[in-house]
Amino acid sequence: MKKLLLVDGNSMLFRAYYATAYGHPMTSSKGIPTNAVYGFAMMIQKAIDLIQPDCMLVAFDAGKHTFRHDIYPEYKGGRKPVPDDLVPQFGMARDYLDGYHIRWLEMADIEADDLIGTMAAKSPEYATSILTSDHDLLQLIDSTTHVLLMKKGITDMEIMDEQKLADTMGIVPDQIRDLKGLMGDSSDNIPGIPGVGEKTALKLLSEYHQVENLLDHAQELKGALKQKVEAGHDSALLSKQLATIKKDVPLDIDAASCEFSPDYSTLISFLKSVDMNSLVKRYEELAAAAVKPETEAPAENAAAQPAGDRRAERCPAEFLQEPCAVYLDSDEGMFLQARIQGIALCTGEDAVYLDWEDACRDEGLQKFLAAEGTKIGFDVKRDLHLLNGSGMAIRFSDDAMILAALADSTLTDTDKIMEHFGLADTITREQVYGKPQKPVLVDPDLQTRFGCMRARNLLKLYSQTLPMIQEYGMLDLYRNVELPLSGILCGMEAEGIRTDIRILDRISEETMAKIQAEQSAIYEEAGGEFNINSPKQLAEILFDKLQLPGGKKRSTSADVLAKLAGFHPIIDHLLAYRKLSKLYGTYSEGLKKFICPDGRIHTVYNQCATQTGRLSSSDPNLQNISVRDEQGKEIRKAFLPSPGCVLISSDYSQIELRMLAHMADETNLIAAFNSNIDIHTKTAMDIFEVSREDVTPLMRRQAKMVNFGIVYGISDFGLAERLGIGRKEAGDFIDTYYRKYPKIRTYMEGIVASCEEKGYVSTLLGRRRDIPEIHDKNRMVREFGKRAAMNAPIQGSAADLIKLAMIRIDRAMQTQKVKSKMILQVHDELIFDVPQAEIETMKRLIQDGMENAMQLKVPLKAETAVGNDWYEAK
Repeated sequence: MKKLLLVDGNSMLFRAYYATAYGHPMTSSKGIPTNAVYGFAMMIQKAIDLIQPDCMLVAFDAGKHTFRHDIYPEYKGGRKPVPDDLVPQFGMARDYLDGYHIRWLEMADIEADDLIGTMAAKSPEYATSILTSDHDLLQLIDSTTHVLLMKKGITDMEIMDEQKLADTMGIVPDQIRDLKGLMGDSSDNIPGIPGVGEKTALKLLSEYHQVENLLDHAQELKGALKQKVEAGHDSALLSKQLATIKKDVPLDIDAASCEFSPDYSTLISFLKSVDMNSLVKRYEELAAAAVKPETEAPAENAAAQPAGDRRAERCPAEFLQEPCAVYLDSDEGMFLQARIQGIALCTGEDAVYLDWEDACRDEGLQKFLAAEGTKIGFDVKRDLHLLNGSGMAIRFSDDAMILAALADSTLTDTDKIMEHFGLADTITREQVYGKPQKPVLVDPDLQTRFGCMRARNLLKLYSQTLPMIQEYGMLDLYRNVELPLSGILCGMEAEGIRTDIRILDRISEETMAKIQAEQSAIYEEAGGEFNINSPKQLAEILFDKLQLPGGKKRSTSADVLAKLAGFHPIIDHLLAYRKLSKLYGTYSEGLKKFICPDGRIHTVYNQCATQTGRLSSSDPNLQNISVRDEQGKEIRKAFLPSPGCVLISSDYSQIELRMLAHMADETNLIAAFNSNIDIHTKTAMDIFEVSREDVTPLMRRQAKMVNFGIVYGISDFGLAERLGIGRKEAGDFIDTYYRKYPKIRTYMEGIVASCEEKGYVSTLLGRRRDIPEIHDKNRMVREFGKRAAMNAPIQGSAADLIKLAMIRIDRAMQTQKVKSKMILQVHDELIFDVPQAEIETMKRLIQDGMENAMQLKVPLKAETAVGNDWYEAK
């Protein structure tokens, strides 16, 4: 998409004047003041450097009278006269633009805002940036238009888009007109409603959305505010009309006719004529950089010359060879919101950086990137999102991030991968682009060095980690599981899941009522109010006032409170209060901010964030929504299928126990699974030596705890804690279990011994987990290492299994050409968005994909359910 830069000329010139008027006075040798033009030029150049526009237009006010004066004669009344030393600089600013070959426009009776509004509206095919210090222009923001809003002086610009406007003011762009209609604007003498300021106006808009709607419901207001709104009825409507920017001014030009094609020679001549020598020097440097030596070889023959790290408009031929590291440089880290700024390539020691617009025009580069071959990325899934809709296709063959995470499973912080392999960044993304909430003007030289550094380190990382993967026997896991899975996850993230904010609102309301009830009960039991969320104040209530046993640490953590249950009624209320508060803050309220304009939540799946190989979910974490209690499960009602569809959920049954039976080759456990008996009932029968009919619910619950505890290498102390029994009794349970299933003990002891020898354990597919804790000097840390060694092959194999199932199902869906979508993965559960007509087809396809993803000594069993929301489908 081409870029269009629109500049509010009058706004910029006035800002430039007042930002420089009180420093050292600037005049030409002829005594003509130049400070405003100097600041004007500085601001425009910063915007050009930041946006790199293809087309550009500066709009000016033509005179004092506008069509708005016909509506309201007092419009802009009371403004101070233009300072005498600014008057001659209006013409000079236009001369500066003429010298630079930047098009400018003014029109009788029309303000610059209206010219900008019309040009932006006429140019939906452009990515439009508006440079101004006038908040009125924020109403023009949309999906293709943002505002560069001047904040301080002539250097501080803030990028305002739809999200930033919502975050900072809580309104959508069109409501800027309504805001001015209510609060007015003293700088333009727009009256608004007398007595209504910005805070009140924003509050009213959050409830009534528009001026007209507020006026229609003015009777619902109370007291003085009601009187003000009713009295200001006509003034509010007039003010909104005055604040509304026109988008239909009859213009005989369009964006294409405003092509930005700078002429540095004429600009330098102008700057010299007004003695702006510092700017002359800068533009002479820009002019020199823009001129290519006549002896320069064409790009096709560039391989004969050393490249170095440099910026180019066309990719030199020496970088169009393999293996090639490809780094997509984006402006911010936020998922699905980042924009590609450039691309850097490295095939050896040197790297080249191309601005994204240049890259998209380079047919040779596009052909090379789209062809098969060794193209290496870092977090290719993110790159695929960046490329979506960009007009560029890159056929990545490798993902160095995944390679590194497989080579060393302790690298769960992907930001530290480069550093771990001795490839630490010397320049950070934040230095180049600033923080997402506070972007900075981009220095092209710094941007080039940053991109080239990343591409070079990427190639080095690939060269280090691929041989490690081959040596460790994980090449098949990498090629046939992780890489294809990355593309599937990208599709799932892009699809998202439909989320009903009204249901979340209802749950929030109900949950808050319960929180307040628990709060009241806590205060009553405590004998007075206090800050329940303050550990210090809560400890004073529990351990000083109520004299509950707290020990030396006086901890108020959840596990401590759970042990105090039964000592005092306040504990049950505290535990309920905390559970409800988490439900409210993290889910019923917390999920709302992640609902995108398409009405869906697009969670991010992290392939390299766990040591066992399990996928994790973030922004938001949808894998953490509790299914153990009804309140947590209630949240799932907010997640809906697409119109005309249902959700199908399929969940592996007792997958880790099945993995344990297979990997330990435990005959009794295998027989139990093959006979389709409930495994927890069978374990209870064996531990307690009773018949199936005599197994009580308590026995089954205890057996279940032992089953899953064994998988995680649980100790007698840990089991005693979970079951609320004595340590000896817990130890007897574990000993009995191992007597009944002797091969499990042999397997566990063998795994620990192997880990002590090698320092790692492996899954069925060969995924390694490094466990350095197994050799730690601290006994507690070593014990943790042993438990991790017992669990990692089981949990990691289960993680590999669900990935294989996803790949198998995805391929089957493509073969069947179904319209259904795989949209969520939650540990051992997969969720699909399925049209009504495809329900039976998908149930068969999913069942087959999950139950035949691996061939084990026990059957794999997947339980499938259909529902009109996620709650029903679970």
